[in-house]
Formats: sequence, structure tokens, C-alpha cells
Amino acid sequence: MTDRQYIKVTEADRIARLTLARPPLNVLNIAMLTEINAYLELLIGRRDLCVLLIIGEGKMFSSGVDVPEHKKDMAEKMIRTFHQTFRLMNRLPMPTVCAAHGGAYGGAMELAIFCDILLACDDLKIGVPEIKLGVFPPLAVAHLMQFVGSKKAAELIYTGAVMNAVEAQRIGLVNHVYPVAEFAAAVEQFIGQFKSLSAFSLGQAKRAFQRVVMKDFELALDEAEAIYLKDLMNGHDANEGLAAFMEKRKPAWKDQ
Repeated sequence: MTDRQYIKVTEADRIARLTLARPPLNVLNIAMLTEINAYLELLIGRRDLCVLLIIGEGKMFSSGVDVPEHKKDMAEKMIRTFHQTFRLMNRLPMPTVCAAHGGAYGGAMELAIFCDILLACDDLKIGVPEIKLGVFPPLAVAHLMQFVGSKKAAELIYTGAVMNAVEAQRIGLVNHVYPVAEFAAAVEQFIGQFKSLSAFSLGQAKRAFQRVVMKDFELALDEAEAIYLKDLMNGHDANEGLAAFMEKRKPAWKDQ
């Protein structure tokens, strides 16, 4: 049996469930992402599961990727581990559903929107505020415009704006919004639809979707990742912004 410290995994009725279990904020650190990636690798060869559900334990889905692990000496390991999550998800044979509540910020928003379907609790706040720390979200650069178009994607990435669930649904990020009191039951009802479907046929539909909609994804992510690691992290302001966040002070930008 696999020893997992930061995630919980269950499989029943042809539904796999992956729970982010590092409450209260489910911060995505390298150790947690490594556990996620190990489980995703196991799912790539599975043909008996109809859907993967990803949820968060505690007060929110996730506050995002661990900021201290973005520092220059750890940035490459963090980014490559995190982006491996999406490369693996892109190879999964079954549809993925995220059910997000409370908050999904930065990398957590990227994880949520990368799922094929996103279900939101009406208390959800979601956004990619990385630019306020002097960095940018490579996955969002590579993928966000698929849902909201290039203009809205640029606005969200360049301003770091955070939206509520209703606004996120309006612009196409979220499929359904449910009240807090009904959220858990509504998620179960939604994913229950998959139990009666053919895992084989779902897999073929997912394969076709990836070939048509996601055909340029890995190239786009590679390019955004390269700029982040080779250019952004060798500048002053990215490192200053991260340091200021950890030291709880205002950053002193040098525009370089």
C-alpha cells in the first residue's frame, strides 16, 4: 500500500477520487505534488475508471503553490514538478472533474481549470494573482485562453484579479455553481452520471478532445516555462516580490 502524507485517494464504483489533504489551506508544495504525480502515473494505464474527481479538504480547495519553494534556488524543481502534474493529466484516459470551494488561487486555479469540468461552491474565490509577487503563472499563459479568450486571459494574468464563482462561471471557467449547503450532494450527483457510461467510450472521447483542443498544449507550456525559468527568475523583481511576500513587506521594484 502506498504511503501518502499529503493526499488521499479512493476508488469505488469506477470513480477515482484524489483529495488534497494538507489543511487548512492545502498549499501545493513539492512533496505534495510528487505524491499527486505518482498517483496520476498509475492512472494513465487504467481503462476501468470513468472519471477522476479532485477535491480539497478543509477550508478551501487550495491557496496555491508554496511561495518559499518559488525562490530562485528551488524554482526549477518546483516548476518542473508542478508542470509535470499537467503533462500527466493531459495523458489521462478518463475525464477529470474538479470540485472547488473556498479559494483556488494561483497554481490551485491552474489545477482546477485544467480539469475537464470545474464545479464550484458559491463561496469560491478564484484567480491567478502571481503578478503581484513579481512572477507570472506559466500554465495559465499556456492554457487559460482556451476558456476565456486571449483578451480576458491577458486581463486576469496581467492584473492578478480574483473573481467569485458566479463571475468565473460567466466568463467560462466554471461549469456549475452550487450553494454551500448543497455542494457536496450536488458534486456526488454530478459525478454519478459517469457510473453508467462506458469507460472505453469516455476514453476515446477524451483522446479525441486532447487531439483537437489540446494538440498544442505541451509546446505552449514548454515555451512559457522556459521564459519563467530562464528570464523571469534571473531578474531582480521576481526574487524581490517573493522575498517581500515572505517578509510581509511592500516590494521595492527595480523594473528589471
